[in-house]
Amino acid sequence: LYEQTDEQLRRKVHELATIHRVTTVIARTLNLDEVLQMITTQAVHLSGAERSCIFELDAETQTLHILAHYGFGGSQIQQARVKVGECCAGRAVQTGRPIMLVDCFQQDEKCFLRADPFISSEIHSVLCVPLEVKRKVLGCICIYSSHRHLLSPEQMQLVVTFANEAAIAIENARLYEETRRGLELKSMLLRELHHRVKNNLATVAGILSLQRRRTRSPEVGNTLAESVNRVQGLAATHDLLAHEDLSEARVDDIARKIVGVASANLSPPDAHITFKVEPCPIVIPSRAVTILALVLNEMVSNAIKHGMADLTEGTVLVRGREEGGMVVVEVIDTGKGPKKPLEEEESGEGLGLSLIRNLLTDLRGHFSLRRVTELDPPASTPGLKPICGGYTVAEVRFPLTRTL
Repeated sequence: LYEQTDEQLRRKVHELATIHRVTTVIARTLNLDEVLQMITTQAVHLSGAERSCIFELDAETQTLHILAHYGFGGSQIQQARVKVGECCAGRAVQTGRPIMLVDCFQQDEKCFLRADPFISSEIHSVLCVPLEVKRKVLGCICIYSSHRHLLSPEQMQLVVTFANEAAIAIENARLYEETRRGLELKSMLLRELHHRVKNNLATVAGILSLQRRRTRSPEVGNTLAESVNRVQGLAATHDLLAHEDLSEARVDDIARKIVGVASANLSPPDAHITFKVEPCPIVIPSRAVTILALVLNEMVSNAIKHGMADLTEGTVLVRGREEGGMVVVEVIDTGKGPKKPLEEEESGEGLGLSLIRNLLTDLRGHFSLRRVTELDPPASTPGLKPICGGYTVAEVRFPLTRTL
């Protein structure tokens, strides 16, 4: 009695360990073939049968095809098709209940194994258990044995457990594939959207450029030039977003795009202005990308127009960092600074500063403009020396929103 009890305990421990191993594989991998092959193999070993296979239901055609099998040789078994309601597998799927029969292969003309007399002659009993998830039947698992007796309730429960594991694995694989296709579609649509927006902005910039060339008023020409610069900055930003799968962008990538556009449109032809962008790997979402691009465009434009006015050389530096959960972006120039006192400059009605303040309200951000003799923290860019006794620092701060 002790030996029998000990053997039963050993068998139970082995069964539980096998089920745990299968569950671990399902949780660890999305490789459906690997999981189902493991389930068919272990179901045979633990039930004392010789062969097994897992059928998947095609809801449109109402037919079953084999996803994985064990104990069947050749590729013919892979081509087997069973209609719902026919054969033991089809009836188990139709009723949603397990079916266990002995010597049914010779009488059942719809059995897919009748095509191979060698295999059907060796099989005498079968158990088919439906694979069900959330009251939805996805297929079935079938266990074939050469013995002319039904499986015990314990063996049957073990096969039912494996059926549940197989159903979970199939459902996980389907959900993963649907999610992957959905993300690919959304990513493609976002790229197409950004591409169209970029083209429309380029058209607007072209129209403004034509108007600028036709006007004879220097004041109107300067205003149109600023507008062209803003529109082209936005177009460059959307070009950056069009190449990102998740519609995000790094701060330094945005800065390089804006600096390139502003330097091409606004730099005086007789001045040598050096533009530098320090590395900043902070990633911000698309909504913040567009706003930051517009704000940076105004900050860089002000540095060129005001800081570098009447100078033959100078440097404009853009740098960013994270500080206390905030994104800090600075535009530093080595020029002579604003003509008015900083208090008057910030309270003025200039379009650039008004645009910055209004845009940052959307990001719950803050803008500041200050004149300093030393940078804090020091710039990592070598050769950044003030020409007029100090630096002008235009700074924006806004909360960092991380994408999960």
